[in-house]
Amino acid sequence: MSQDLFKKISTTIRKERLYADVDLMREDIMKRFGIGRHRLNDLLTAYADGMSFPQFINAIRMEEAYELLTYHPEMTIADVAREVGFTAPNLREQFKRCYGVTPAEYRAGLQQDHD
Repeated sequence: MSQDLFKKISTTIRKERLYADVDLMREDIMKRFGIGRHRLNDLLTAYADGMSFPQFINAIRMEEAYELLTYHPEMTIADVAREVGFTAPNLREQFKRCYGVTPAEYRAGLQQDHD
């Protein structure tokens, strides 16, 4: 049952693009699903590798940013950042931490692969 609830929360965050809201707070999710802080934390511990709520949301944002940078070259990096709920500098910092390169370096690598 707990795993089903976690899947429902995770799926809703992704499908409804809740992660794109820069102001998304854990309270928004708690209210939406009628659960308390401890319950949400327990779900994240059990099913999201122990990530905190901000880490979980940022992980989703990184996945989405990666997809957009890869498959939507027409989008600027600032557009990608806005689309996933980051500022451009924040996306740069988080992307580098997650993937070891900046979004611009990642895009440049994609271009080289196609040349």
